Amino acid sequence: MRDARMARGIAVALMSGVAFAMSGPFGKPLMEAGWTPGAVVLTRLWIAAAVTVVPMVLFARARLVTLRRAPGSVIAYGLIAVLATNLSYFYAVARMSVTVALLIEFSAPVVVIAYLWARFGRRPSALTGGGAAIAVAGLALVVGAGHAGAVVTPAGVAWASVALIGVVGYFLMAHDGSESADGPEVDQLALAVGGLVVAALALTALWLVGAVPVRVVTVPVHLGVLGTAPWWVPALVVGAVATGLAYLAGIVAINLLGPTLASFVAFSEVLVSTLAAWALLGETLAPVQLGGAVLIVIGVVGVKRGERSDSGSDPALAGDSADPGSADGRAFDPAGRAPCAAAGPTAGRGRVRRRVPRGPGRRRDAGRRSAPESPARAAATATE
Repeated sequence: MRDARMARGIAVALMSGVAFAMSGPFGKPLMEAGWTPGAVVLTRLWIAAAVTVVPMVLFARARLVTLRRAPGSVIAYGLIAVLATNLSYFYAVARMSVTVALLIEFSAPVVVIAYLWARFGRRPSALTGGGAAIAVAGLALVVGAGHAGAVVTPAGVAWASVALIGVVGYFLMAHDGSESADGPEVDQLALAVGGLVVAALALTALWLVGAVPVRVVTVPVHLGVLGTAPWWVPALVVGAVATGLAYLAGIVAINLLGPTLASFVAFSEVLVSTLAAWALLGETLAPVQLGGAVLIVIGVVGVKRGERSDSGSDPALAGDSADPGSADGRAFDPAGRAPCAAAGPTAGRGRVRRRVPRGPGRRRDAGRRSAPESPARAAATATE
């Protein structure tokens, strides 16, 4: 039965990774047809919000009620982890190759590790540090390949870097906004859905005041080997498949597998996105860029394994030893893909109550905060 559960989890995780990988390859043809990045993101967010909110209202309304407990966290999550990440990613994709933009975002776990070291003095292990160094070297090869292979522009790198910061913020805020000192504050799935709605409303407001250009062109769109299709076909793929379905499948996968295994399976997104960009956009990586992409994947795997090893040696950090189907096993990806029930780097900060002796016949409750959970384990994906 455990093997069957794992098989289902891997299948669902692969489906989530494939769905997420469709975002750039189907979104960029819309921009080439005349859509602005703001129009693509606005369409994506509203479709994803509808796809996720309706099931929540019908079947899990009690979860949505928890959003009232921390409205500030939900708003910050939606603006930074969802809106800033998505909008910056598509501005980057409009100026450079899809795979390069995704690989830059894919390096988010390395930045999270560096931040935690600088901010909290949490020095990474040798394996984690080595993995980070390999990932940085791979990123340098991908971005610094000149005019060979995939297109890389300074403006594209700048926007992808902003998206990278948004992904880092996603990891840092995802669980922080869902827990308080006394226990669960906001349901994680509700936080994800609430973030989508906040982002969609905020982008709509920015469009109405003229801060973000939104232009939709209803002409047929060329989709590479798939030929020409009506504009609404890639729009639906970006919103319903690459966002709504991807998020829901990711949550199910993480509850079946646990965050670590699910995040490793999510590496399939890079491969699928590269193949889809080649088939739909004619984008290819030069050999040196392909080698850099491999180094990035190897490096991030090293970061994940190193962080998991560190967590395994400390019971307070061993989150993946929990039942994958339990609340402790919830997490999620984005790589710029915005939000879902993610176990970010501050997971497990809820207060743990234990009974301790206090004199003869007397006991009292004593709260003890557990150490932060490994941030790299939450980087499933991420996201665009």
